Amino acid sequence: MKLSCLSNVYSRFSLEKAFSEAQRLGLEGIEVWGGRPHAYVYDVDEKMAATIRGWAKQYGVEICTYCPENCVYPYNLCSQSEKERSETVQYFKEALDVAAAIGAPMIQITPGDPGYEGDPDEDWKHLCEGLREVCAHAEKVGVRVVMETLSTEESLILNTADDLVRLLKAVPSPMMFGMVDFVSPAIMYEPFSNYFKKLGPKMGHIHLADSDGKTADHLMIGEGVIPFKQVLSMIKKYDYPYYASIELSPMGTHGADPESYVELFVERLREVLSQI
Repeated sequence: MKLSCLSNVYSRFSLEKAFSEAQRLGLEGIEVWGGRPHAYVYDVDEKMAATIRGWAKQYGVEICTYCPENCVYPYNLCSQSEKERSETVQYFKEALDVAAAIGAPMIQITPGDPGYEGDPDEDWKHLCEGLREVCAHAEKVGVRVVMETLSTEESLILNTADDLVRLLKAVPSPMMFGMVDFVSPAIMYEPFSNYFKKLGPKMGHIHLADSDGKTADHLMIGEGVIPFKQVLSMIKKYDYPYYASIELSPMGTHGADPESYVELFVERLREVLSQI
């Protein structure tokens, strides 16, 4: 397992700052956030892509993931609006092109939220149809698509490892993978091991954060309920080969200096890993 950080924690800094911090902290990778001011899909032209590749080389940090911003309006694969769904599919296709241009092997996305007024079968159909189209483009450009589950606070459609297994069967692309954000199983009262047992080689990414077990807040190690030593020990048994990215929300940094709080997270994480 290699360590990286999702750059959005430095959203009040430039993207280059995130690369320099990853180097300073000895992280192997960076997960490039596809939001402004970092690398919004429609801002990344050839010049900007070359600049981002240059930072990766300059700071000796691998771009492990491109994460187009899609957790909030206006992108939603299972929206009740056909126009919004269509625009979301196009957005993810262009995100795949950006990932290829900056040298990222995958994009990390979320399913969106169908809301309360749809039909569950139709909502699922919309999600799968959109993803099949996205994955067809992923196969053309050679970039993986990694889907994240969300808590029911965030989405009503994809919340557990079993949901991901169902999705992977419905979208049988070689470029389609699942992932685990540590907060989701903590909130959904699900064994962390479910993701590794049930997804097997389709387990493609990890987001690291502690959780209060109630909300979607991404907290500092030691400030929540997750037994990090035990969970990371379990993951080691599965020989997980990809990246684990630190993802802290404003609650995780107490709304303060991300430099200090990401450094503290890395220190605590390495202390836990040293005990395994």
